[in-house]
Amino acid sequence: MNVTSSNFISLGEKAVSAAEIISAALESANPFVAVKKAVQSLNSEVDFYSFDKVGLVSIGKAAVPMAGAALSALPGRISHSLIVTKSLLGKDDYDFSRSKILQGSHPVPDEKSIQAGREVLEFAKSFNKEDAILFLISGGASALVTNPVNGITLDDLQKITALLLSSGASINEINAVRKHLDTVKGGGLALAAAPAAFYSLILSDVPGNVLDVVASGPTVADTSTYGDALATLSKYDLKTRVPESILAILTDGASGILPETPKPGNPIFFKNRSLVIGSVEQAMQAAGDTARKIGYKVELLTPLLTGEASMQGKRLAGFLKQQVQNHKSGDPACCWVTGGETTVTLTGTGIGGRNQELALAAAIELEGVEGVSLITFATDGEDGQSPAAGAVVTGATCRLARSKGLDPVDFLSRHDSYSFFNAIDASITTGSTGTNVNDLAVLFLD
Repeated sequence: MNVTSSNFISLGEKAVSAAEIISAALESANPFVAVKKAVQSLNSEVDFYSFDKVGLVSIGKAAVPMAGAALSALPGRISHSLIVTKSLLGKDDYDFSRSKILQGSHPVPDEKSIQAGREVLEFAKSFNKEDAILFLISGGASALVTNPVNGITLDDLQKITALLLSSGASINEINAVRKHLDTVKGGGLALAAAPAAFYSLILSDVPGNVLDVVASGPTVADTSTYGDALATLSKYDLKTRVPESILAILTDGASGILPETPKPGNPIFFKNRSLVIGSVEQAMQAAGDTARKIGYKVELLTPLLTGEASMQGKRLAGFLKQQVQNHKSGDPACCWVTGGETTVTLTGTGIGGRNQELALAAAIELEGVEGVSLITFATDGEDGQSPAAGAVVTGATCRLARSKGLDPVDFLSRHDSYSFFNAIDASITTGSTGTNVNDLAVLFLD
């Protein structure tokens, strides 16, 4: 999946091992393999061939291979399908002759995203109680597929999305707001699909695999409220910065003037089944298993990464420094694997992403420490608005940067981590990986 030892050249002899470890993590989240296996298993229970008509909706960054897998697993059964994704990479590998493929925008929605949202809702409404719909959902769908509620314009949606993404809010908090401004999200797609039977296979990019947070939970019951959405705006001082239309809708909803999103216990979910088919936990396990086979002493670190990326970078660096102190001559080389999703509160105009920000903060703390290295990697191959997926850090990273006239602290303060790592050939650039299960961090001690 586009990962080779050349992506980790600054690790020297460990480059091959690093590539094997990251590749194993990505392969464990291979959307084609995961969907095909899950569909075949599900079909043995529900028998898709017993329905009058079966439709397929695949949305998110991994929508193309996921749809290809489902069509392969149910030959001749799916009458028509709708696919919404960001990249069309790999679409020619599958027979999509009876499929419609749309592209939306990510991470901020655009007109194409709204058109996709409308078409997805109309598609779902075209099925009846004798039919079934198979929903394939992966990360990124919150922006790729949207249909704002009445009174909200595209400009409003773009403004609130940009504000939330730069605020430092968690994905749970961001999507609590999104779900109450959109008729696709927060169970909205389930409302459109009922009374058809529907099944959701979910490639999770959310720590803890909270189903109503992945892609903003279009086909599952929503556990968040209008009150939660307002609380998020208050927590991050956004109430005076968001469009008035958005604040009015959330306030009316919290007051009971507008109906809530469908909650657990709603009858529309009685024939609904949702299965997580890939997650960062699985990717961590695969990475750890591979590192162990290579010869490392391995430990998976929990809890998963959350909160400010720079703080998590400092924390991981502190952990590594403590391990250096405890490491004795003759002890085996060690590898620690963790993952999750951090945030970045933007205050500058630099180019970067949460993985590279974490790595840069760690690099500053690890300056001069020998025998340690750290890899950060976005499993979708996209870290923030940068071209990179992550970065490679050693105890010599900052020394190398300073020799080139670069001040690591200055780059971190400007959230310009990509420019920093690119200048010293320590960024990891893979392009789209075709999957999306959060971020990984791999730590080494020789």
